[in-house]
Amino acid sequence: MTSRRHFCLSTLSLALPQTAAWAQTASQPIRIMVGFAPGGSVDMTARALAEAMRPSLERTILVENRPGAAGRLAVEFTRQAAPDGNTLMLVPHGPMTLFPWIHRQLRYDPVKDFAPIGRVCTLDYAISTGPATPAKTVAEYVAWARNPQNKPAFASPGSGTIPHFLGQGFAQKAEIELTHVPYKGAAPSLIDLIGGNISLAVTPMADAVEHHRAGKLRILAITSTRRNPALPDVPTLKESGIDLVLDGWYGMYAPAGTPAEQIDRLYQALQGAVKKIEPTLVRATMQADAAGPQQLAQIQATETALWGPWVKASGFTPGE
Repeated sequence: MTSRRHFCLSTLSLALPQTAAWAQTASQPIRIMVGFAPGGSVDMTARALAEAMRPSLERTILVENRPGAAGRLAVEFTRQAAPDGNTLMLVPHGPMTLFPWIHRQLRYDPVKDFAPIGRVCTLDYAISTGPATPAKTVAEYVAWARNPQNKPAFASPGSGTIPHFLGQGFAQKAEIELTHVPYKGAAPSLIDLIGGNISLAVTPMADAVEHHRAGKLRILAITSTRRNPALPDVPTLKESGIDLVLDGWYGMYAPAGTPAEQIDRLYQALQGAVKKIEPTLVRATMQADAAGPQQLAQIQATETALWGPWVKASGFTPGE
């Protein structure tokens, strides 16, 4: 009995430093960092998660926006935070998979500097046109774009973003020439598309869907592996004859070194929260998918490997 009691006490003492760190800061709010301004789909998702995770964690959870550098500022802030489970981030896949290939001096390592908690959802990217073209299908747009007098161009939310590379990939596989016009976000690019100033835009579907429903633009296709239940009549690019497939996603991470028991507790809370907010995600054309820490790490690794050849083939020159 004495030996068994000594073993139990020793085991408890080893666990105390990790559990005590969480308990000592329980009066502090947990922060979910978001690298974009309020009102966007990442911010909306983070706020819904914060509300849904509060009951199981029994903690105040706040969303903190640090917009800038295409989301990198929030990622850099999270990397520098204490690994105590009190600073998390909700981030789209680009900063964790694409950015290592397009920035020479990235101030974080997407693998070494973060502990995956879980994927929240998958999302689609939309290929949209507007009043500048008569096209109602991908095939009709390609035929229109092959007339050099039309001077076709495509808009993206910025140079070096995932929609930028999707637009280039679309042009290459469709065997058409499209001039890239970068904007400071999806919203201004869609304004110009709706105004007839540009013929094509590549954006997250969530940004384009309400304009599509209102008849202001036409989503010709999405880049996902399957049709979106919110717009079942819109085909995928692959169905439209263009072999280009990419499913986007949002993931939640903590700083590297966050204790495993806290990661597990956070994932359990996240998993329950994703179920609660699924109707909200569906309305925004996103699909709930609470993949766990190991699955998220594998998803991230697989996608990162795919971007290297893609960026090289595009001719994109890495920046600072």
